[in-house]
Amino acid sequence: MRNPRLFGLLAAIALAGSAPLLTACPKPKPAKTKQKVEKPKGPDATQLLTEARAAAAAGDIDTADKKFQEAYKLAPDYAIVAEHVDALINGKRVQAAVQTAQAYYDAQATDARGSHLYAHALIALGDFATALAVVEELIALDDNDAAAHEKRGRALVLAGRVPEGIEELQKAVAIDPKNAGFLVELGSALHKGGRVNEAALQLRAAIQLDPDNGRAHLLLGLALRDDAEIEEAIVYFTKATKLLPDGRPWFELGIVLNKRGDDLGAEDSLAEAVKRTPDSSLYWYAYGEMLRFNKKYDEAVEAYARSMDLPDTHPKASAKRGLALAEAGRIDEAEVFLTEAIRAEPDNPYVHFNLGVVYNKRKNWKASIAEFETFLKLADPADGERGKADQCIKAAKKKKPCT
Repeated sequence: MRNPRLFGLLAAIALAGSAPLLTACPKPKPAKTKQKVEKPKGPDATQLLTEARAAAAAGDIDTADKKFQEAYKLAPDYAIVAEHVDALINGKRVQAAVQTAQAYYDAQATDARGSHLYAHALIALGDFATALAVVEELIALDDNDAAAHEKRGRALVLAGRVPEGIEELQKAVAIDPKNAGFLVELGSALHKGGRVNEAALQLRAAIQLDPDNGRAHLLLGLALRDDAEIEEAIVYFTKATKLLPDGRPWFELGIVLNKRGDDLGAEDSLAEAVKRTPDSSLYWYAYGEMLRFNKKYDEAVEAYARSMDLPDTHPKASAKRGLALAEAGRIDEAEVFLTEAIRAEPDNPYVHFNLGVVYNKRKNWKASIAEFETFLKLADPADGERGKADQCIKAAKKKKPCT
């Protein structure tokens, strides 16, 4: 008969001996599968920046704005937002530029670059009071911040506080005398303050530091023109036309060529000005003047019309359009046009003057005298046409045409 205790002990030993065999042979684990790394969909920040720059260069500011915003979301870097703000300013979306700069300024309270960017945009907008307040914060933190003094100086000059602005710009130049941009702004301010020779010195120094600074060449040309250095002014304006993409240097070159007596050269320069900056009523008006002086009356009529079609139409454009019609021999059109212009602008002295010229050509002496007298009532006491109006009134009273 078996001993039940021995049998139980043997059974326990057998079970204990079999346990390691069970754990030593685990079920096989499923093979590891490679996890797919998903690539980000769409272009990266570098591609978006390239697209934004291309859109800005093509004048598509809406697309550029969108692409810059998308790039900044992917790579929130100051350089991107700074380029974005400049693109908006250059694209004449200044309010949007201020909002973009302010968003960075508010979000990055400890980054002085944000304050500089915000002030820069505010100055472009013309909000000089807010710009000065922002710049004060920068100068309070660091009185040797040359760029802050430069911005304060620019804001003061543009706000009409020219002497104060000059002092601030001089501080900026004293801190950083090798900064060509600061020298250019100081030269501009000195010119506005009537200190033409000093302005020219600063602008020449800027050009020595930065020979390809188009703004320096343009402003030096203006200073030289105002100092009666016509030939040298032409040299710098011509250089500026090669360095700046817009119509401003061509406009200034046209004005100084006209002053020299080169009316055909002036016409060519002004034609280039309106081609490069077609939304300037001043440039179209000046182009119309040169066409009229060169007896291209029908073309002049069209140029004056373009000036009138723009929001900031030149105050003399409608009057000169009527005059050009008369000089083109289109007397009936001139009379109708100027009569309607007077209904639209009864207090515009130049329209009355040129309607007086039209009536004089028609030998309608009484109506001619009335229009010239109305001109004299409305015109500025220093207006250069007052003498001509007096002369035409005297001639009409003798039933003689104006000469």
